Amino acid sequence: MSSPTFDTTLLHEYASNQSIQRGREYFQEGAVGALVLRGHQLQADVAGSQPRPYRVEIEFNAEDVAEACCSCPYNYGGWCKHIIAVLLTYAEQPDQVEVRSPLIQRLAALERAQLQSLVLELVERVPRLVDLVETALTLLERAPDTLASNSRSVNHATTGTTPRPPVPVNIRALRQQTHNLLRSQSGHWDNGYDNEEDVVSPDLMELVEQSRPFLDAGDGRAALDILEAVTDEVRKRWDVLEEVGLQPYDFVNEITSFWVEALLDPALSAEERQRWIQTLAAWEESFNSEGSYFIAAAQAAAQQGWDDPALNRILQGETVPGGLWGDEQPQYADNITQARLRILARTGQDEAYLNLSRAEKHHDLYALHLLKLDRVQEAIAVGLEQPLDQGERLELAQALYQRGEIEAAFQVAEQGLQQSDAVAMKDPLFSRVAEQMDDFDLCDSYPQGALSAWVRDRAIEQGQTERALAAGIIAFREIPRSTAYRQLETLAGAGWPDLQLKLLEFLRTATCASTETKVEIFLRETLLDDAIQAVESHYTASETLARVMDAAIKQRPEWVIAQARQQAEPIMDGGQSAHYEDAAKWLRKAKQAYEALGQKTEWRTYLGALCEKHQRKYKLMPLLRML
Repeated sequence: MSSPTFDTTLLHEYASNQSIQRGREYFQEGAVGALVLRGHQLQADVAGSQPRPYRVEIEFNAEDVAEACCSCPYNYGGWCKHIIAVLLTYAEQPDQVEVRSPLIQRLAALERAQLQSLVLELVERVPRLVDLVETALTLLERAPDTLASNSRSVNHATTGTTPRPPVPVNIRALRQQTHNLLRSQSGHWDNGYDNEEDVVSPDLMELVEQSRPFLDAGDGRAALDILEAVTDEVRKRWDVLEEVGLQPYDFVNEITSFWVEALLDPALSAEERQRWIQTLAAWEESFNSEGSYFIAAAQAAAQQGWDDPALNRILQGETVPGGLWGDEQPQYADNITQARLRILARTGQDEAYLNLSRAEKHHDLYALHLLKLDRVQEAIAVGLEQPLDQGERLELAQALYQRGEIEAAFQVAEQGLQQSDAVAMKDPLFSRVAEQMDDFDLCDSYPQGALSAWVRDRAIEQGQTERALAAGIIAFREIPRSTAYRQLETLAGAGWPDLQLKLLEFLRTATCASTETKVEIFLRETLLDDAIQAVESHYTASETLARVMDAAIKQRPEWVIAQARQQAEPIMDGGQSAHYEDAAKWLRKAKQAYEALGQKTEWRTYLGALCEKHQRKYKLMPLLRML
């Protein structure tokens, strides 16, 4: 099987200008460790701002990247710089990639005794794996009981059922792991490591994630044992962690959903829930205001349980004036409702699930559950009649499409496209705000763009060109990309010249179009002045600026000279020896522009002045002499 390929010109389809620039810097600095390709999965470690490198995993499909993820906390939309660095290394240094067989193939060849020996050896080498292995084994051993418990109803589980004993968990070891991890993080800060990405440590969340299998198995007690151990250790060091620059409040926000679901375990008695309320109250002072959301949500879940009269009426399908929360719905209401819905789904209480999701206006979950129950027409009606955000609408449309409900899927998706007209975003006030957001990489048109792109691509599959074109125009306006532009050229056919003029006019003022996208399209259409305007108006990656300069050497040589000097001279004047080669590259473009003007003498005069000025910089002078 041949190795998957990746075209680096597509990076701007997935990442911001800043991420690409930083990613290329990481690539050039050699921050990417060994690359390992197993089948269609690429893995690599990238040295970042933390002592421990970030792990990047990329899954390829037949044509492109299917999924890319990184253990860093970047969440501002698109790929992070670490993913960019790995893909650049993969594409430009293929000899650095080690190709291996997929792990599942290698494990399949082992005998039982060999597998046991392998696990034991790994545990011996990495002691922290012991808890993970024991947790997995416990779940395997309890599989029959899990199936039985999941078949119970919530009401039955809260009355007359003997509580299940907690699953044995090595709490002492878990606390020690958490303690050691927190101590190491605070130590890294004290030793001078920067914290440019305010992180919830991936390692810390790995410890919390050990509770997930127990939650899925319906064992809230075991999950609470784990959550208490990790959370309490963080609580004890809260003030210290804040003092050294870590952000522990991010952690408690992350764990809220875990705690809420565990405290809603129907097997917990009223006495147990009350004890947890008291424990949380005792913790509140330690967490101060930063942890108030977590404490309030967890206490509310424990207080309500499944006994609340209004809740039980809702679960039975009754209409309750004011709903479950009355006039003022708390911020954590969705956390609690979603946890209840997960439990109802797990225990097979379909009607209760539908009643609660409808009452709490989780229309997306309501519609998707209707589909699961083969109540297709009802699900379609929800999609057409109820307010859904773009992400929810896309998920429902995809589910309908997969079931063969093609036209209904299109109608549900297009309902969202009709509700948010991209042209309406030309309001002057909005434009100013959007431009400011774009300057800080905060402009996010992804939900609307993803929805319209999905309609476009599925319509192409179905041979519905007119529908694909209409959706494609919206997709381009929301997320301008060169590939989307070329796709529209194909779809428009004879109508392309008129559409092209409109798209180019839009692109000139589009605040959320990357400079790279503008440059690629403008140069493709030989609109050099527009390309120059694009790189002069916003931050531009050096590669993009160089591309425009190369295109402008013959037509705008004076501009090329000015840009080359602007890039090269600060490097030389500042003695930035690590970037002298970059300065030489810019000066080489200046030389070409001088020659295009027929000014070789002027070039030699300028170069001579540079050599005179920087004659003591022994690393720079050989590069200047080569010019």
